[in-house]
Amino acid sequence: MLLFDKEEQLIKGIVFNIEHYHINDGTGIRTNVFLKGCNLWCPWCCNPESQKFNPQMVIHRKMCIGCGTCQSVCPTGAVLQDDFGNRFIDMSKCTLCGLCMQKCLSSAIEQYGEEKSVADVMVEVEKDSAYYTESDGGMTLSGGEPCLQPEFARALAEACNKRYIHVSMETALAVPWATLWRVAEKVDQILADVKFTDPEQFKTICSEPVDLIKDNLKKLREKGKHVVMRCPIIPTLNDNDGHIEKLIEWAKELDIKDVDLLPFHQLGKYKYTSLGYVYTMDEFKEIDKTVVEKMRDRMAEHGLNVIVGG
Repeated sequence: MLLFDKEEQLIKGIVFNIEHYHINDGTGIRTNVFLKGCNLWCPWCCNPESQKFNPQMVIHRKMCIGCGTCQSVCPTGAVLQDDFGNRFIDMSKCTLCGLCMQKCLSSAIEQYGEEKSVADVMVEVEKDSAYYTESDGGMTLSGGEPCLQPEFARALAEACNKRYIHVSMETALAVPWATLWRVAEKVDQILADVKFTDPEQFKTICSEPVDLIKDNLKKLREKGKHVVMRCPIIPTLNDNDGHIEKLIEWAKELDIKDVDLLPFHQLGKYKYTSLGYVYTMDEFKEIDKTVVEKMRDRMAEHGLNVIVGG
């Protein structure tokens, strides 16, 4: 029987997914805990369900058979139909009772986000404890931006610290230092998403200056944190020599040895339709992995340990 102290049972946050057996988000075998809420809203994001803080109920159109059961059972009239016959959920009316999801004949309805306590999450994390021991794995905080739920994220990291479970955190670093360090202090490894190094390009997705990202990286290194730079490679936006040379410059200056290059893909495209969001990346082709491998080789020439993601 797992034991949790009072604080672990009381501190709560919004989690939209917990995934087991990951191998690309930190060392070893990981359990990824995805927290809801983000301040960037990158147009290529493969987890658009992470962007809003509040839980959301969605209907996946490709799975919906149009039977109307969800509409008939909804107690608040939140399930509506557009002019093309597609059903959708009006979240201003939805109470998240889950009845539509329970009664859906084709499992087309999904809830993104649920309030969970630290204890609730740790029950899932500890299921994989044997794998952590064998592989030097652990829990990875992801999102969204975990630092936007700083007390919850810190409490999760502390719960792992007490149980000798390694903690990684994926963060875009686009938050004030005090907020970042509130969580990062208890984290063993930082997976830092460096999306752009050019100030003007960075402004397109974030109101903060790109200098904030670099300053936060510098402070994390001064605190002795193990930092991995994770760099999405987006065709026509940052798949160029200038960006790669700048990443090399940052890595050398900040004494960062590990880099992950993440080729653009469109695997999360279907979620945008379900959420009622406009997807603006249709014209962007998935990047040729050999192009990214050449970038890897260029960075490796400078002594960097570079992995190309799938």
